[in-house]
Amino acid sequence: MRRTVPMRLGDIMGDWIQSCPHIARKLAEAKVPDVWPQIVGPAVASYTSSIRFERGIMFVQVSSSVVRHELFMRRAHLAEAVNQALGVPVVRQLVVK
Repeated sequence: MRRTVPMRLGDIMGDWIQSCPHIARKLAEAKVPDVWPQIVGPAVASYTSSIRFERGIMFVQVSSSVVRHELFMRRAHLAEAVNQALGVPVVRQLVVK
């Protein structure tokens, strides 16, 4: 007799999320504060006061003018790195304030 392995709830939810791109994007946006320190490093992340999204634009507020300038110069690379870390293209543009 052949045994079948029951599907796990996590597998079912993963399949459902994959089939709904809008939900996948929103979940990826929620993960950005977790991956941001991995991308920019803990020292730079400590100067980040807020991160928010609006129609594919990621707004990052930074408390140091020196860090702000560095992030501004690397914004295209950072947007790409965030998308790659999340596995979902959520960031079309990065704005550093």
